[in-house]
Amino acid sequence: MPNPIVLPLLLVAALAAPESPSPEPLPKGEVVPKIVCASDPEETYAAYLPPGYEAGKPAPILYLLDARRQGVLALERFREASEKYGWILASSNNSESDGPFTPNIRAMRAMWDDTHTRFSIDPRRVYATGFSGCARVVCVLAQSAAKAQITGVIGVGAGFSEKVPPYKDLPFVYFGTVGTTDFNYREMRQLDKTLASLGDPHRLAVFDGSHSWPPPVVCTRAVEWMELAGMRSGARPRDEGLVAEWLPRASQEAAALESAGRKGEALARYREIGEDFGGLADVSAVRAALDRLENDPEARRQIERQEHLEKEEDAELAEARQKLASDMRADEPLPAQRIAQDLRIAALRRRAESAGSEAERQSARRILNALFVQNSFYLPREYLEHHDSRRAGLSAAFAAEVYPDRAGAVWYNFACLQAGSGDKKGALATLRRAVEKGFRDAERMEKDPDLESLRSEDEYRHIVEGLKKAGSPSS
Repeated sequence: MPNPIVLPLLLVAALAAPESPSPEPLPKGEVVPKIVCASDPEETYAAYLPPGYEAGKPAPILYLLDARRQGVLALERFREASEKYGWILASSNNSESDGPFTPNIRAMRAMWDDTHTRFSIDPRRVYATGFSGCARVVCVLAQSAAKAQITGVIGVGAGFSEKVPPYKDLPFVYFGTVGTTDFNYREMRQLDKTLASLGDPHRLAVFDGSHSWPPPVVCTRAVEWMELAGMRSGARPRDEGLVAEWLPRASQEAAALESAGRKGEALARYREIGEDFGGLADVSAVRAALDRLENDPEARRQIERQEHLEKEEDAELAEARQKLASDMRADEPLPAQRIAQDLRIAALRRRAESAGSEAERQSARRILNALFVQNSFYLPREYLEHHDSRRAGLSAAFAAEVYPDRAGAVWYNFACLQAGSGDKKGALATLRRAVEKGFRDAERMEKDPDLESLRSEDEYRHIVEGLKKAGSPSS
């Protein structure tokens, strides 16, 4: 096991239950959108106590870190699972992706202290989930604890931190989930293979969608998988009724895939079922189906075809990024439209809409999404940090070429980056451009902390007032 990275707020201190008087109880079966943490009043979180919660009776808890400080949004995805299986939910209103880990560690520490004061928590069933960059934070927290204080991690839309990759005998079980067109899809697929090679208990659920929290049905499946893992480890009592409910349902899912001719996917699903329910139920029928499909030539062909497509996607994205870097590094960078032509963006968009198979369409969408996200946020931020406003603007302009219908949002985000870098004049000009390209969300503009430095500027107020007078919905 590698040495965990040194954290400013190490979990040895952070995840220790405080000793202080219990605060007033919260209502059960009702989302409480904002609880101020006693140990750190600048930190708040949304909470949900399931209807069956009883004070004094230890219950499992799930901590949630959203990528954009939306505690209630993240919590609502797991509310159904909380009601079914009695999990407490605590979701930070301060967590944020794409920045230093320290603020998220602070948020987790404050929630941990406050919830361990307020609620009766089962120390063997403490779980955490994060979306996007916050998924990496959660993994680091779980890996860095002096003891196994986090039982399981649900990683959404991103895997482990590069600084602390997975290793054999992780102190927690891992459930990953990702959308079919998420720009991190290939990362999550590779992580699934890595965890399998290490022998660490894990699962990956793919849902139809892009880079986002999964729908409630997938969140419930994640909780159910954690419940199964708890039964296998002894962290929770074995429940024959739940096993008897879940095994036939999972087997029916695999059988439906096979009936639809998706034999490669059915084979993978039967393998998962055998691992999940082995030792908890009779899985002889599952093993029989597994043996049949492992010897089915069509199942093998489908798996090989999928692996070939994934290799082609990786190679195509790598080539596109290499061309982009070359075009951007030139002393006289190409205009955004020329870069889009060089990277064959129009052809990619056509494939994304009308390629021969759904797998090919999804692959093209993932490549487009990866290029869009890289150039609408990460590269402009990097260039601005190096005081290269020209290339920062060019990256944003290229992102607008990738998805012209999102140009308003691209330029709005770029204005936020400019404001954060201290370029007020440039930010105001870009806000004007964002409005010209279709951005209409005056409320977001007024509340966005990234634009705080512009609040006192007359030009900023004129832009906001103009949007309000237009009365148009958000873009």
